Amino acid sequence: MIAREARPVELGRDELDWLLELLATPSVSPLEGGAPAATAEAQRVVADGARARGFSVALFEAPPPEVLDAPVPASVIACAREHGDAFLAQQPCLVLRYGSEQPAERRLTLNFHVDTVAPHIPPTVRDGRIHGRGAIDSKGPGIAALLGIAAAFRDEPALADELEVLVMSVPGEEGGAMGSYGTRWLLDRGLAGRLNVFAEPTDLKALDRATASMTPRFTVCGRDATDDEPELGHNATLALGHVALELVRRLAGPVAEAGGKLCVGGLATGDSHNRVFGSGSLLVNVAYSDEEAGTRLAALVDEAFVAAGDTFAAAFADEPLAAALVTDWADVVRLDWLKRGLPCLSNRDPELEALLARCGIDRAGPGDVAPFTCDAIWAQGRPGYHVVFGPGSLGRCGAHTAEEYADVGDLERYAGLVARVVRELAAEVTA
Repeated sequence: MIAREARPVELGRDELDWLLELLATPSVSPLEGGAPAATAEAQRVVADGARARGFSVALFEAPPPEVLDAPVPASVIACAREHGDAFLAQQPCLVLRYGSEQPAERRLTLNFHVDTVAPHIPPTVRDGRIHGRGAIDSKGPGIAALLGIAAAFRDEPALADELEVLVMSVPGEEGGAMGSYGTRWLLDRGLAGRLNVFAEPTDLKALDRATASMTPRFTVCGRDATDDEPELGHNATLALGHVALELVRRLAGPVAEAGGKLCVGGLATGDSHNRVFGSGSLLVNVAYSDEEAGTRLAALVDEAFVAAGDTFAAAFADEPLAAALVTDWADVVRLDWLKRGLPCLSNRDPELEALLARCGIDRAGPGDVAPFTCDAIWAQGRPGYHVVFGPGSLGRCGAHTAEEYADVGDLERYAGLVARVVRELAAEVTA
């Protein structure tokens, strides 16, 4: 069947003002140094605008402390300790409803996150583009989806008796939080439906796969020294630089063969030229596309770390500047895990793939947008069909960079496609 092109939903002055108000709210993830209270303020902006467009608030609640008892990234635990009880209290989840309450098989859900990476960038509009932090990841897609849903019900009020649509506006996606205290908590409460959409940039393709990632941290906790006696120090720069090279040599190939991504990230020791820094850290991120590969790659990280100590001793056995490290490597160089063992998303549903195709939404295949890590990982194994679907591109639209933007036309097309999905799904579940 040839899909009719979905009619875009226009973002008028009021709609743009709502989005710009949300983008102006500096809801940088607390894990990236943002104020926790800004997340709650962003949720209030979303809730107020949604109510004005016919949504009801089904839930506006902070996750309970017990969410931190489950396995969560170490960065989340550290942030919660830093901010105390105020942390979770100021990270509420917002669930909006359109239509009447229905069983899961007559429900559509949509998920987007209001937390952003640092630094906050105030919004501007130029030549049909909205620039600012969260414009494409993912405040812009979230507001566009809400407008598409509202348009569908406004144009066909009878839909309200046939389909329930729940929109989850969540905290805790960025900064390595990985949805562990927002999206996962809502899914654990049973808030999933026949079709579940995660609003992230996919060039308007339906991506039914998502990678997960693990983060090993390598640290040196040793002795400093002056530049007059550098041989006395445990040179963290030498040690961590060697570990980084060993990881690339031993992991880059296997990670690529497994369809994953290796990112050797921040190496921090010090910024002075006239001393030896005996302490420092190296962060590495390994994305993987299935849990078996994740287990295998984690074991390779452990092996590479052990090998790094051996190859360092062999390479620098006769070098005085490295003598303290060669002697004390096992005592001062360590590996711990900030996160690992997270699930990946991989699911199919021929009926709903066909429904999306009728709406003009193709399933992402090889050569289209590549799977990436987002909150959708927590949908794995749960009932329903789960897709990542949104306007724009993480790379092309500058997500996580100073150039982040969203084209207004892309947001309008996305809103129109979401409206079409609402109508098509209502027709299917009532057939």
